[in-house]
Amino acid sequence: MSGLGSLALAAAAAAMTALALAGHQQMAQNAFEAAETGIVSALLAATEARDGGAAEDVILPDIATARAAYRTETREAPGPGALPLGFSIGENTGTFAARHFLITADGESGRGARQRLEQGFYFVVPSS
Repeated sequence: MSGLGSLALAAAAAAMTALALAGHQQMAQNAFEAAETGIVSALLAATEARDGGAAEDVILPDIATARAAYRTETREAPGPGALPLGFSIGENTGTFAARHFLITADGESGRGARQRLEQGFYFVVPSS
């Protein structure tokens, strides 16, 4: 009888551990998806404004620990030009220029789950 009892306790402990791990994995996935949403949101905002900026939003409601949110920062890459040495698109007045931007998106969810994603993109714009 005591052998069966100890087996039942071991099975219950294993089931509780598996359930906790599944919950942590779900929160990590929520944080990842929040960061992805932040990247998409920042790309859409950049195409409208053609500039950098910052944003934040909540993508899942406050239901238990399922809350997920993101913060993004879009900034222009430093340096004399966006293209590597050896490449040119004629950055002179009346031609085109390349502007290189970097997006950093931080997603967070319940149980302290956090994800950081980074994305770069170029704009080719008329040179001023």
